Amino acid sequence: MDILSRLFDEMHLQHVQYISVQATGEWRLEQPHQDYLTFIVVMSGEITLHYTNQYQRITANNMVMLTSQQGYCCQSGQNISRATVSTVMPAHKEGQINLFIKDSSHQGDSFIQHKVDARRAAKSQSEVSQTATFIVVRSQFDADMARPLLSSLPDSLPPPTQQHSACNEVVKIGLQFFQLEVGLQRPGKTTMLERLASMLMIECIREYVEQTETASTTHLQLSAIAKDEADHTIKDNNNGHWLAALKDPYLSKTLYLMHSYPEEAWTLQGLAKESGLSRSSLSARFKQLIGVTPQAYLNHYRLRLAARFLRQEQYSIGKISELVGYASDHSFSGAFKRRYGQSPSYYRKAFAQKPVK
Repeated sequence: MDILSRLFDEMHLQHVQYISVQATGEWRLEQPHQDYLTFIVVMSGEITLHYTNQYQRITANNMVMLTSQQGYCCQSGQNISRATVSTVMPAHKEGQINLFIKDSSHQGDSFIQHKVDARRAAKSQSEVSQTATFIVVRSQFDADMARPLLSSLPDSLPPPTQQHSACNEVVKIGLQFFQLEVGLQRPGKTTMLERLASMLMIECIREYVEQTETASTTHLQLSAIAKDEADHTIKDNNNGHWLAALKDPYLSKTLYLMHSYPEEAWTLQGLAKESGLSRSSLSARFKQLIGVTPQAYLNHYRLRLAARFLRQEQYSIGKISELVGYASDHSFSGAFKRRYGQSPSYYRKAFAQKPVK
């Protein structure tokens, strides 16, 4: 297994919801701040996606994956009236929701209208645009584990300046399969759509990785992980340099070893030997591309993995300290508290008391 496959496994997509939307006329569908990955698949017509102060047109048989947790709007066009009624996206729940929007009026399952626009009633039928049908797929994921990867990606895949490769049959076939599955009522439908969402996510990301600059030509600076080590807060601005490390044959091997065997007592010498570099070359190369030393990255990853184990409530704290490579419970607890601001036991308790979304 390669490092990118390991990262995909760690994201752990689950609780997939798909919202089937049919919209006619001038309309706007709004999603405030979100806590899940989103895929927008246009089946017929076209829509305009508005997010992070930019617009992106999505035509029939195409899709966009949103990697940012910021809010967004799907709408009938870029220059719609400010008085257009906004419909708020339904709350997340597993399964399917049908949503119908007709010239800013709506009917369907559970959603909320923000404003009332009386002037819309005066619009003539000739001004009503064509119908667009699209699917919004939302999936919960392990944000803490996924953040280093997602923070190195643009807010949407493909970004506005790039389309899916013409030769990319995987996306094309995946969309056809997804659309077919949505239209059927068969046992295991939710699980099938969850797998298809994972497949589309993987293809979007790896296609972008393949089209980024090679590691040797990228202009480098500190990544989000490096800044996270400095202030204990993950920043979403590492500008793809972490992705460049994935394309470096030596660093990708090093990252794979760290992510696959975190319990091992890795030293710089041991990692260098496995990766085929000298200690000094590995350290310099790693810090240049990723922004921190190999040991700092490994420590950071171990603690994120420990936090995941704590949230899952599958192992005792003593067992978790072993699984993530700490020699004693005491050293693990101290490192965890410095990173997360609370002890492992308190972190687990606080997470268990959080309301389920």
